[in-house]
Amino acid sequence: MEIKTDKPREKKFKTFNETFSLCAFALAFAFLYPNRTNAVKRAVIITLIILFNGGQLFWFITYTLKCLYTLDILNFARNMTLAVVLILFFIKTYYVIYATKDFAPILIKMSNDLLAANELEEDYQAIYEEHIRQGKVGQISWLLIPIVLSAQFPIYAGICMSIESIKTDNFTRLMVHDMELLFVEDIQSETPFFQCMFAYNCCQCIVLVPNYCGFDGSFCIATTHLRMKLKLMTHKVHRAFAHAQNTNELRKMVNEAIQDHQDALKFYKEMQHVYGPWLFAVFMLTSFMISFNLYMIYLLKRVDPKYTLFGLVGVLHIYLPCHYASTLTKVGEEIGPDLYDTPWEKWADPEVTKLLIFMIARAQKTLIVTGNGLVVFNMELFKSIIQSSYSFFTLITA
Repeated sequence: MEIKTDKPREKKFKTFNETFSLCAFALAFAFLYPNRTNAVKRAVIITLIILFNGGQLFWFITYTLKCLYTLDILNFARNMTLAVVLILFFIKTYYVIYATKDFAPILIKMSNDLLAANELEEDYQAIYEEHIRQGKVGQISWLLIPIVLSAQFPIYAGICMSIESIKTDNFTRLMVHDMELLFVEDIQSETPFFQCMFAYNCCQCIVLVPNYCGFDGSFCIATTHLRMKLKLMTHKVHRAFAHAQNTNELRKMVNEAIQDHQDALKFYKEMQHVYGPWLFAVFMLTSFMISFNLYMIYLLKRVDPKYTLFGLVGVLHIYLPCHYASTLTKVGEEIGPDLYDTPWEKWADPEVTKLLIFMIARAQKTLIVTGNGLVVFNMELFKSIIQSSYSFFTLITA
């Protein structure tokens, strides 16, 4: 006798954690995943990790102040480029933990929407698949950017020392970030202190990477998800006019689309509330990082590969939020024309026409992404930051 067991069909669309596993892992590894039950514990753990790296922070701050006092402008500029990364790390870490109660609903909403797609028809699922691919591009981008930024320092130092060790036994030892360590200047290049410090600095690189991979990547995913919700809404309206069997069915489907539109606008407000302060911090600090990198290259009179790459990463750090925010704004502006292009005149139903007018009127409000309501993120902002960075560079080199 055969016993047949029906295996449950595997879901095509899965939760946020499974769909964007790299982003979810980075958030968890950086203690930023918005679990409301352990927010205090995460704050304590990340504080202990920062205290573990307190020695390096002490040496970094004292050396930066010494460079400023002695007017060692080259090393001061070199340290300030890294200071921007550290300041963003501290701001982001404690802000995201503080905003756990607001950040968690965004990830939950994305998970619910993704799971709901399993019950939709193929034309809807095609829209999901396209936007999931776009979200994963943002996820990968924010995986590569901090890894390249952090890994280049120990790799560059290691390669330089390896090349010199082949040529001579008496080579200069390069730290991950070269600077004078207060109170231990005489032994900082001696064995085993140097090796311990090199490993200690590598630990700090590991701490920084997931912090940037997780939260920054989630912004790209969230904006892409909102664009998907808007596209699904307009597609539903077009589908209603094309496939409705009667007026009642048409009205029902248009009302459902209105509910979807309201849900998308609510998601937009929640997203803006969570990411706004972080975007403002990025705007304030990134332009300084780009400017100091340009100034350092100017002082060196040559293109330093390490800090040139650092500067390019800084440009990407502001470009990606501007690009994804600008794309969202563009999709929002297309809603009105897309809705108007529906064959509403063929039905000649006054109630449906009024509903469509209401949706078109609501779509006239531009979906802009701002940094705490003070600066609008779009490609114009990106161009403005590049121009202002260059202006600052010309000012300090005058």
